[in-house]
Amino acid sequence: MSTNNINRSLLHHFKSYCHNRDCQYIDSLVVTTYVFQHNINVRKNKFIKTYILSQDNIDLMRFLHFLKERKILLSLEDLVELFEFVISPKEKEINGAVYTPQYIREFIVKYVLNKIPKAEWAIQLYGDISCGCGGFFITLANILHHELGLSYATIYRNNLYGVDIKNYSINRTKLLLSLLAIENGEDNEEYAFNLYVANSLEFNFMDIPAIREKGGLDCIVGNPPYVGASKIDAASRALLCKWSVSSSGKADLYLPFFQIALENLADNGILGYITVNNFYRSLNGKSFREYMSARSLDMVIIDFGSEQVFRKRSTYTCLCFIRKQIGKINYVQLASDLLGTFTDDSLIHIEYSSVSDHKGWLLRNDIVTSNILKIENTGTKLGDMFSIRNGFATLKNDVYILNIVADDTDFYIHQTKDGQQYKIEKSICRDVIKPNTLKDESELDEKMEKIIFPYITSSNKLVLIDESTMTTKYRHAYQYLEKHRTLLDERDKGAKQYEAWYAYGRRQALNINGYRLLFPYLAENANFVLSTKRDLLFYNGYALISSNLEDLFIVKRILKSKLFWYYIKHTSKPYGGNFYALAKNYVKNFGIVQLNDENKEIIINSSDDQLDLIICSLYGVDINTIV
Repeated sequence: MSTNNINRSLLHHFKSYCHNRDCQYIDSLVVTTYVFQHNINVRKNKFIKTYILSQDNIDLMRFLHFLKERKILLSLEDLVELFEFVISPKEKEINGAVYTPQYIREFIVKYVLNKIPKAEWAIQLYGDISCGCGGFFITLANILHHELGLSYATIYRNNLYGVDIKNYSINRTKLLLSLLAIENGEDNEEYAFNLYVANSLEFNFMDIPAIREKGGLDCIVGNPPYVGASKIDAASRALLCKWSVSSSGKADLYLPFFQIALENLADNGILGYITVNNFYRSLNGKSFREYMSARSLDMVIIDFGSEQVFRKRSTYTCLCFIRKQIGKINYVQLASDLLGTFTDDSLIHIEYSSVSDHKGWLLRNDIVTSNILKIENTGTKLGDMFSIRNGFATLKNDVYILNIVADDTDFYIHQTKDGQQYKIEKSICRDVIKPNTLKDESELDEKMEKIIFPYITSSNKLVLIDESTMTTKYRHAYQYLEKHRTLLDERDKGAKQYEAWYAYGRRQALNINGYRLLFPYLAENANFVLSTKRDLLFYNGYALISSNLEDLFIVKRILKSKLFWYYIKHTSKPYGGNFYALAKNYVKNFGIVQLNDENKEIIINSSDDQLDLIICSLYGVDINTIV
């Protein structure tokens, strides 16, 4: 069976054995199954012996039968994936555990090793500071064993150093490495492992004598934890302040693992990670970019773009290699299935002095870089010309936004998903639109919705309607909301106190006055929709706000051009399906060319094909370079 695509039915079948079972039992079932399938006779190793179940264990018998019926022979790689799979969703959310495909690990390890003279491989110290179940160590151990003839026991004792925050991960790493050695004829009574249960955010690697004597690890490889800022546990969050790379924006957990690795590498050491690919342009990556620029460390980025390497994870990744020596940023975008074709010759080389840590690194060839700079330095930046506003957030739209099945003079009839119907006073409702659903102005009326809006404007300020008024003037709406109070109370996980239980979760964008140029969070092309309703509410999207309707119309035409989309494709964050982010940070620096009346008239009246030529000409960009 494929080591990179383990049978999904097998995974889910195996998980059925794990319900309400402790880690020891789950690990025993995995180990015993593997030993039985491969006829491995464990005579000496005390550690593995403690995990061998009796042959009459009902779960073992059922699982072996399942595998035999389907002619599945588990590989050691399958065990790595099984162990990662059975980690609970909650644990994965907190600790960022994810299975790294074998072909990715092999590429990272081989790339790192090829930067080191082979004669020195045997004396190198190799680390993984978030080692999970030890996948990278299995790859490393196999290569060192086969290329150098070193025993696995020697490699474990002298070369491999790992840290993970979870005891079960370190234990599983020991199990897998032990099985690897035993099935290759090294059935030692015990192995000396340099594996530590600890939080790398506070672990002192120099307390380990071998690392201290060498001045650091020679190589660090791995897959740092994929944990967003909002999901970091309190203990780890408190430790982030130790690391300067975490000081901008809302830092994700993977960022300090770069600094930890670099500060624990020996001189001329090398790091190889698979990690998220937005650090070179995101707000929370700014401090990391500053850290790298200040040191000018030699860095290779192999960017997978919008490809999703990890199964069932909407994570966009790259491979990142950093040498602890002076150098440049070296970049290429490449599909992961083309890694076999990669050579250093395919990289473009960018000086740290030529990129902006604040705005994000523009990692493109000279033509693209020149075009982007021309665009950003033309006229007035979009973010300076208009207010760019995010839509409101109730945090429970399915309660507030109505599904109207009938109405009369005074009431809407709202039907919930469970078929219940409620009368809602029209006078407490407002029009609302979702920019993510719009393609052009003709859809505004068709896709307009109604929302319960428990606010009034008083002295130009938005004020929540008091509960007394709600219970009298808007009795039906109040009763409906009260029936759904539990859902409303659960917003923000119940941690936030609202001005009233029926208030929206966030007050942003509720009292904006001006014409709106609406656009989505993500798009595969430039859909900008102009609304002349100066108080139109919107959610799940953005809007440019202006009191000048003509300005918005002209800008809409410019943003509809190929030039704008070219800019977005090269500066924004890619997503699957050729979608790109249109968040404020990605659009605000687009330059809006200054136009005279004649140029405005031309832009308004030109066809789309003419528009592209005209816009490129105004920006001084050769249209042939943006195709």
